[in-house]
Amino acid sequence: MRDDSGAGTEAESWAQDPAAQRLCDAWRRHGWRAARLDPLGLAAPERPAPLDLPGPEALRAALSTIYAGGLGWEIGHVQDAARFDWLAAEAETAEPPAPADRDRALALIASAELLEGDIRRRLPTTKTFGLSGAEGFVLLMDEAIRASGARRVVAGGMHRGRITQMGLVLGKPLTRIAAELRGAPDLPADLGAASDVPYHLGFEGLRADGVEVWTAPHPSHLSIVGPVALGRARAEGAGRDPGVLPMILHTDAALAGQGVNMEMLQLARLPGYAVGGTLHLLLDNQVGFTTEAAEARSSRTAADVAKITETPILHVNGEDPEAILLAARAAARWRARWGEDILVRLIAYRRRGHNEMDEARFTQPRMYAAIDALPPLSERYARAAGLPAPDLSALKSELDAAFAARPETPNAPEAPGLAKGAEAPLLAHHATGVALDEMQRLARALATPPAGMRLHPKVAQVLARRRKMARGEAPVDWAFAEALAFASLLAEGTGLRFSGQDAVRGAFAQRHLRLHDQETGEVHDTLAGFGEAEVFNSPLIENAALGFEYGLSTVFPGLDVWEAQFGDFLNVFQPMFDQFVTGGEDRWLLTSRLTMLLPHGWDGGGPDHSTGHVERVLARCAKANLIAANPSTPAQYFHLLRRQMALPAPKPLAVFTPKLLLRLAACTSAPEEFAPGTGFAPVLAEDASAAERIILCSGKIYWLLAKARAERGLEGRVALIRLEQLHPFPAEALAEALDAPGELVFAQEEPENLGPFPWLDRRIERAAGRPARLVSRPPAASPAVGWHAWHAAEETALIDAALDLEPRP
Repeated sequence: MRDDSGAGTEAESWAQDPAAQRLCDAWRRHGWRAARLDPLGLAAPERPAPLDLPGPEALRAALSTIYAGGLGWEIGHVQDAARFDWLAAEAETAEPPAPADRDRALALIASAELLEGDIRRRLPTTKTFGLSGAEGFVLLMDEAIRASGARRVVAGGMHRGRITQMGLVLGKPLTRIAAELRGAPDLPADLGAASDVPYHLGFEGLRADGVEVWTAPHPSHLSIVGPVALGRARAEGAGRDPGVLPMILHTDAALAGQGVNMEMLQLARLPGYAVGGTLHLLLDNQVGFTTEAAEARSSRTAADVAKITETPILHVNGEDPEAILLAARAAARWRARWGEDILVRLIAYRRRGHNEMDEARFTQPRMYAAIDALPPLSERYARAAGLPAPDLSALKSELDAAFAARPETPNAPEAPGLAKGAEAPLLAHHATGVALDEMQRLARALATPPAGMRLHPKVAQVLARRRKMARGEAPVDWAFAEALAFASLLAEGTGLRFSGQDAVRGAFAQRHLRLHDQETGEVHDTLAGFGEAEVFNSPLIENAALGFEYGLSTVFPGLDVWEAQFGDFLNVFQPMFDQFVTGGEDRWLLTSRLTMLLPHGWDGGGPDHSTGHVERVLARCAKANLIAANPSTPAQYFHLLRRQMALPAPKPLAVFTPKLLLRLAACTSAPEEFAPGTGFAPVLAEDASAAERIILCSGKIYWLLAKARAERGLEGRVALIRLEQLHPFPAEALAEALDAPGELVFAQEEPENLGPFPWLDRRIERAAGRPARLVSRPPAASPAVGWHAWHAAEETALIDAALDLEPRP
């Protein structure tokens, strides 16, 4: 414990006194509740009973100074003794800020007040979701960056105070900020992008001190940006390079209320997601829009979610600049020492309500009476610390110049994925085949376990079948085609990151990318010898896991693949899918090759294990924003995966992968289907010139129809055309395939109100020159029935309806 009194002998005696040690432990664990954290003084500090345990009064006074001031150390939930002791020592030995630090703190707070006030004066009706009342937050951000020694910051933010954060901490030029606030778009109108409102835009640039900053753009569903930023940070080296700092900014209502935050925290220490610790900075305005804490959460504070991972929490009074400096430095030192997350909660208030048009006094009159009585923080701090007013003339001049400049849109950036004709490469043939001798080499290596490895008998059988495939004695099945796609890309120097829920073995026991010795437990990763491969199971988390992969894929140069356990789990990551995966390029020019595998198919699994929600995926498709595919053969899947790296502009890919086809004997591919010159075909056609009926379908249902057609002897009368890529829609290839007079039917497994047909209907009609009649399950509120007998009856009726050539009345 730091002792300024010189009474070293007294401190030594405390160390030998059991009562003194019990008192120290009580303050270390509970003292934060006695801290003076509310800048408005409306919430009185608590006095937990353990703080009044018997002990030396001089020690109690010293502990109260450390733990019950403007900085509260909530560390009692940290179970590791070494970490707990480190935090206690950090609290008890912290040096007060130097005079130069105080001057800098005052200048930054005053600058934030000036910037907020200047924008409000010039643009009184423009929404900025300003920072007024929480100017200390820019000091927290700035000091955290300085203390970390980072050369690059990857930040995921919030819209509260976004403009001021950008202008004073994150390096965005004031001229650009002023232009955007006055309505000058950040992108040219003819670029083809939607862009976003100013307080959602990201930025990449340099701070005045030379630190590089990438600030993620974010949607209003703002907590989902956190995992995206952390994925980006990992791809940029966080966790391996100490110079890369991940920093996530939160607000109280969102952190406490949004489940994606819990998911994100759970990822923090998992090897596939580690970033060497994240600085989580929480701005607690003590109200969410109009909802007070008593209605917003059951937890004691908005930061309690961090306790699930024993993340230390530092609570700091937002109007105590020196406590803010101490908190920021302690957080940076924690990350440097332990490489783990830490959260700093800054308690402040909003002077203007939720936005500049909002009247907060309707619902928080007592709070706003206290706020209205407070002079600006810079004035109060300067008076209390005896500091002269800072010289803000340079900032004033910069603001005058920024608003005097003509609001202009910057020069158009490169955005080939948004260019006119960007869909054409997604429909063109790309030769993704591999030479036969190379395929055999890869196949042998994939199918051969280490010598002496004692495998489970069923796994040994899988590998034995794959060795037959490697020798050309058996056609290639789905899982082996996938492994060959991965291995061939790795062998060519393309990196691979493959993860998902139970994905390494495969949720359907089909993959076996990691082999386990049944006696020793040793493992062998089958892809490890081919190149730089990261293969692991993701936790049972969808929203944050997909967001992490998306953020990582925006800079990762290789193939990033994530698999949901079932396609139905799109239900859970819908916000991430809508706002980043399908909208990220249109809104913010983020590009990605992220590949999502969504197991899909009506196999009798019930309402929650049948659909990848094709209809929802297609509803988000426009222009060239996403590739949606439902391949029906192993070779098609092989080429689709390899094509991801052959496309000239990165695009996300959603693949509706099968379950039944994993073991369907008919669903295999011959070696020649992987040969040089071959590639993915958006349409697989048969000669339909003499067919009475042409059935257009997609994915697994083809195999059901083909089997039933053969059994009924209808090969010459019924043609089956497979639509392998749903978006971008292959209109020309489909028109060519359908250039025949037969009756046109579209068959899908899904109920009438689901599946691809509602989206495809008019597109098929335009391509074919005539409408298609739908054959499907009846409309249904649930995707599938729960009982297998009911499922079988529906499937029989569907196939009968598709193949029945008798004239209909």
